[in-house]
Amino acid sequence: MQHHTKRKVVDLVQRFNECVGAAARKVYTQQISAIELLQRPQCEIRQQLPEICAFVDSLSGKTTAAPPSSLVRCAFRHPDAQWLNRSARESGISALICQQLVRLARQDNKVDLSDENMIYWPPAELIMHVLLDALLLPCTKRLGKAPDACKWCVTQSKPRFHAMTCFPVWSTLLPFAALMGLRFPEIFSKVLQDFSGNQRHRVNCDFAQILGMWRLMEEFNRGDKENQSAVTNAMIQLLKFASAKVIGQIRSGQYKKKVAGSHLDDQLLEKFFTGLQEFAFKSGRSNAVIKPALLSVLQSSFLDLEGQTKIVDMPQHLAAFMAAGCVFVQGLASDIVSMLIERLSDTTNKCELTKEFLLNILVGFCAYVDLVSLPSVLDLLNLIIAAYKAVEQQTDDVNGQQQQRLKYVFYLVYVAYHRYQNVDILCQDLSSQSAMFKLILSEFQTRLCSDIALEDFCVAAPLHWMVKVWKHWVFLSDEDVQTFVLEAEDQDRATEQEFENRVGAWQVLQDRMAFRPASFSSFPHMNTLLKPHLISPLPLTDLRDDDGMIVQARKRRRSDYSTITSVDSVQFTRSLDVLLLPDVMERVCSFMSAKRLCRMALVCRTFAHISHRASLWQPLYIHIGNSTGKSAQVECHHGEKFIHNWQKLYQERWKVLRRLRRLRVRAIKRDISQEQEGRPSVSSRIASAFSQQICSFCGCNYVLKSAADLEFHQMQHKRWTCREVSCKASFTGQQKFNVHMRQHSADRFECGFESCQKSYKTLKWLNSHRQKEGHYIPQSQ
Repeated sequence: MQHHTKRKVVDLVQRFNECVGAAARKVYTQQISAIELLQRPQCEIRQQLPEICAFVDSLSGKTTAAPPSSLVRCAFRHPDAQWLNRSARESGISALICQQLVRLARQDNKVDLSDENMIYWPPAELIMHVLLDALLLPCTKRLGKAPDACKWCVTQSKPRFHAMTCFPVWSTLLPFAALMGLRFPEIFSKVLQDFSGNQRHRVNCDFAQILGMWRLMEEFNRGDKENQSAVTNAMIQLLKFASAKVIGQIRSGQYKKKVAGSHLDDQLLEKFFTGLQEFAFKSGRSNAVIKPALLSVLQSSFLDLEGQTKIVDMPQHLAAFMAAGCVFVQGLASDIVSMLIERLSDTTNKCELTKEFLLNILVGFCAYVDLVSLPSVLDLLNLIIAAYKAVEQQTDDVNGQQQQRLKYVFYLVYVAYHRYQNVDILCQDLSSQSAMFKLILSEFQTRLCSDIALEDFCVAAPLHWMVKVWKHWVFLSDEDVQTFVLEAEDQDRATEQEFENRVGAWQVLQDRMAFRPASFSSFPHMNTLLKPHLISPLPLTDLRDDDGMIVQARKRRRSDYSTITSVDSVQFTRSLDVLLLPDVMERVCSFMSAKRLCRMALVCRTFAHISHRASLWQPLYIHIGNSTGKSAQVECHHGEKFIHNWQKLYQERWKVLRRLRRLRVRAIKRDISQEQEGRPSVSSRIASAFSQQICSFCGCNYVLKSAADLEFHQMQHKRWTCREVSCKASFTGQQKFNVHMRQHSADRFECGFESCQKSYKTLKWLNSHRQKEGHYIPQSQ
């Protein structure tokens, strides 16, 4: 039975390829462009390309000989199918097939036929499967063998995007996928949710898919004028799929502690968050799309990680994705903390290793990431206090219970010590948010002092950490803090070996925590983005005396308001959003001079594209020399269809302006020398009457030396001006004017009868020719 099914798929693929080949040959013979082919009416397409239309019509479930929908899907995604090869894409056959498939989905969307051996899906669902298979499957499955540019190679610095076959496929199919998603958003969400696109090996096709999905998101946002909730849900589902693509290796169980090729993962993360930033800037529904999608994907990732009991540390790229998402999405950090706290509070089917893994993530996230708000930090601290109290008093394992309590106290002090400066800043604020935080903080102070034993504070964490916690979280005075230090030193009877073991245990707990700033070193772009928002880890035993013990608090002279991190201004300006958006960059560059625009073009390719825009050079050309009084403002009398090369016009006028400046300087020096010799200068007599200047007509750089030249030159411009209102090109000679008019003549009317190549200037002459020769064309053509 399986062999019989494969044979049917092969036969269907062969028939499909024959239709594609025949249509491509006809299009090539008739020399029809892809745009013209798509704009033709359906009746003409059926007459000229009946093979494609007949094949698409045969896929409908209404026909008796229609193949099963599963076979149709297998045929379109078969490696031997030629409907997406280069010749089909460039000739427009691929786009035409998609257009016919969309037509089929619109006309017939209520087919629900079923049989024991055959299942017919609704046409919209079938077409959605076909389009998403072509877009979301890697080239390995789509072509059978991926090209070298699409293979994941850890030795290359970055993928060769120009050689990848994925990008042309996305450019061809994207408009039709957007059209289907806007027309059938529920089916789009269903198909995408059921889509199994996880691959066993990493491929560079992920880059094309991430960029293409952001383009698809923009098309959804632009095309949905009514702001439908179904389209919003489809966008959420699409963003969830894209996010799962970025962190997909966790789902496939291929995570390793040190993954080779992390620089490629870093580039993939950069592409994702660059698209997220642009979408958040342009779309009005970004708040309703981005946060639910990212939160859902992170929750699914944590569920998968909980099932992998061998994983103790959090994957680095997942930590980078999570922290970078908090940079761009407001309130995401608080929602993540609430979600993790809820998972920790749910004690059903959770082993101690899973709880410890989630707690290490929470502690590191709240301690190192400055984007987490202090109310969320207090929620974590209250959770740790509740876990400390929940440790059962068991006589058979008293030592184990004590170690568990000390570990919870260490986590609490660790988070509080790293965030004490944020407490000082918020307490100095006089806003309503600060008042609410102070109320919550007072309740936390009561729980901290009443629920945790004092002797545990003395040995659970370094003593200089506790000093900061008492002063900045509990607001104890210096005398009370000094009293605590003296009591802790008196109660601590540990030997040097026991103290070293205690410090080693602290180091182990610190190394298990996620989001350490050093862990992002293998992700250069993400490290640059996150560096201003990360808190550097504070030392455990840096401050020592000669005996190897921690120095007492009174011997240290440290400022309470020291800087958390040292941010390099140069690296900060090179963060992910330094280029802004093209429109914003164009607005910034509109204040630059021509020299600065030329220098900016040498920085990078993006700056070069922006600096060559006509909207930047037009005002520079119009006002060139006007600010210094060296030349009059340029007057443009051209029509709306006249094409200007503003950059070239500026360069030509600038050269003439420099030559005019040299002429003026030469004339001034000559006048000065003649006056010194006692002879009257000629130019001084006419200086008051006329000064040399450049013609003010747009595109003309003629230097006028007298008033008579000015009057004659302007008369020539008015005489030799194009009569076309949309052009109005002006010349100073009849020869150039005649050449322009010959090139600018109106379009001639062609006969169009079979092989007749005759053309005429007027419809009257064309009708006379058709009556004389009998070249009558039916109205359908």
